[in-house]
Amino acid sequence: SDEPDSVQDKSPESKLNVEELEMLLEAYFAQINGILQKLSSLSEYVDDTEDYINIMLDDKRNQLLQVSIIFNTINMIINAGVVVVGLFGMNIHIALFDGQPHQFWATSGGTVLGCILLLLVSIWWGKNRYLFSE
Repeated sequence: SDEPDSVQDKSPESKLNVEELEMLLEAYFAQINGILQKLSSLSEYVDDTEDYINIMLDDKRNQLLQVSIIFNTINMIINAGVVVVGLFGMNIHIALFDGQPHQFWATSGGTVLGCILLLLVSIWWGKNRYLFSE
């Protein structure tokens, strides 16, 4: 045992141990590389799924905004009719109602028809400006 430690490590048995260790490490590196690639593809899949969900949410949000625009337009037109009713409902003398009762019905019908006409014009304008989908 006069030889130094480094010379003793060069025995055939230790060379086999080193080769086995290298093969074992290569196998582990191959497994780790495979796992890393699977994780990478899974991460891409998750990102793609997240993008798809965001696109679907954006589409639903746009549909809700369109419905909101339609309801707000209808509300505004109904309020225009309420203004007309409020003006004619004041306790002031209006010569229009001194005559026949058909004048009341003509005024009421004109108000309703005017509101419907305003609604149709608003919908037509919105479709021409591509605010509403088909």
